[in-house]
Amino acid sequence: MVLLEISHPPAGATTLIVSLGIISKPRELVIIEAAVCLLVVQALVINRLAGLPYPLWNAARSIKPPNDSTN
Repeated sequence: MVLLEISHPPAGATTLIVSLGIISKPRELVIIEAAVCLLVVQALVINRLAGLPYPLWNAARSIKPPNDSTN
């Protein structure tokens, strides 16, 4: 996904699981929430170690505007 500069919305599947009623017990909801938190932490750690700007909204701040040398 990084090489192709595309995003992947994994929260869509989680939303469908909850909205379709596949999760029927509060315990299962807690498990899903813990899994989502672990995935976010994992993504932050791996991308920081690899030197990749993650989350993507931080990438806009790290890109410097090109210098205009025609002035």
